[in-house]
Amino acid sequence: MERATIYLLAVILLVSCNRDFLEERPNSNIIVPSNEHDFQRLLDNFNTIGHTAALPHLAGDEYFIPKESDWLSSRTAVERNSYVWDADVYGGEGNIEDWNGPYRSIFYANSIIAEIQGSQGSPAKGTLLADTYGQALFHRAKANFDLLKNFSVPFDPNTQKTDLGIPLRTDPSIDHVQERATVEECYGAIFRDLEESLGYLVHQGPVAQRNRATRLAAMAQLCRIYLYRGEYGKAEDFADSVLNRYDRLMDYNTVSTSSNTPFSLTNDELIMYGRTNSYNNSDQLNQKGTVFIDSNLIDLYDRDDLRLSVYFKELGEGRYIMKRGYNGTGLSPFNGLAVDEIMLVKMECLVRRGELGAAAELYNRLRSKRYRKGTYAPSSFTEKEAALRSVLTERRKELVWRGLRWDDIKRLNRQGAGIVLTRSLGGKVYTLLPGSGRYVFNIPQDEINRSGITQNER
Repeated sequence: MERATIYLLAVILLVSCNRDFLEERPNSNIIVPSNEHDFQRLLDNFNTIGHTAALPHLAGDEYFIPKESDWLSSRTAVERNSYVWDADVYGGEGNIEDWNGPYRSIFYANSIIAEIQGSQGSPAKGTLLADTYGQALFHRAKANFDLLKNFSVPFDPNTQKTDLGIPLRTDPSIDHVQERATVEECYGAIFRDLEESLGYLVHQGPVAQRNRATRLAAMAQLCRIYLYRGEYGKAEDFADSVLNRYDRLMDYNTVSTSSNTPFSLTNDELIMYGRTNSYNNSDQLNQKGTVFIDSNLIDLYDRDDLRLSVYFKELGEGRYIMKRGYNGTGLSPFNGLAVDEIMLVKMECLVRRGELGAAAELYNRLRSKRYRKGTYAPSSFTEKEAALRSVLTERRKELVWRGLRWDDIKRLNRQGAGIVLTRSLGGKVYTLLPGSGRYVFNIPQDEINRSGITQNER
């Protein structure tokens, strides 16, 4: 992030947690909140902390742009270039929120962690101060993982000691410059923060507003990370840790199929709210007629599958857009943590270790809540590869527009899935092959100019 940008954010946002902090100070010093109530108010502000990058969605295969003129009229170069996997994602644009946003979260988390450690040492467990400390650790880990999976090569256990990761910033100072750590070092830091957070977070299950990290959220985040790494045994362990404590599914027969906002921010399946940053081409309820849900994805839904009408709005024959999802009235894609995702992880892990009966039981439980009442016929799994295809198809249908598909493509291609992405614009076909360097996004050039860290090859 540019120094001026960080400084402005530090002055305006970090110190604005308390009314007293809003008054301009004659010496222009940065005043860091110094008690748990101010820390919590900062952590609750999802405009400044907690959201993730939208680049994986923009580069993924859940949508298409029908006309070259629509593509050319995209609001930013980032939206145009990521759609066709250009070598330069940003087209000369700076101040890239996909990079800056997670590092802003890290900056705030580091400030809270340093303030608590400096004044209290390790906070007494079970207290509000300990809970805010655990939440800060969670947000730092979540932001580091988001950066690592987007701006570093897909995880490979054989090369993680030498693969370049991201700068691991633990110093809250504004001008601190950090070289890129290895992928192994980055994951080590992420896992330490999440595991430590479990010792400090006070709330077990989701809080009523679904806006704060809890022990359940930390376990769900660990489940997501281990799945991305292809470590299915550990992913299943953390899926069990979540589902044994919280296992609620909505019946979509009770969800409006006509509303543009079918879900509330506090629905029963939600473990913790989360969203990506915003681009026009990734926003939900985009009624401009320039961006539509991929027709191959739409074709996966059966006639009686309520998700077709709960998730999507048909603007014209065969042309669907995404309604507002788990973000309630928000437009940015939901990327938080929810029970259905964890249940799908458990299903996949069961299939991979040959427990087909148990996997089919979960599969039918989820799908029976998604189909029109009285129409669902349970399935059985008898062959492992066919069962895995069914579960992965269900994952794609259920978790649409949540920023997870791009990560799944990388993970599955590492294991030989051979998923090839194509775009067609103006008579030209663009192709992204498995293993391409263009699955790794450029580090924004203004960050390279500022810090001199090594750029990614695309």
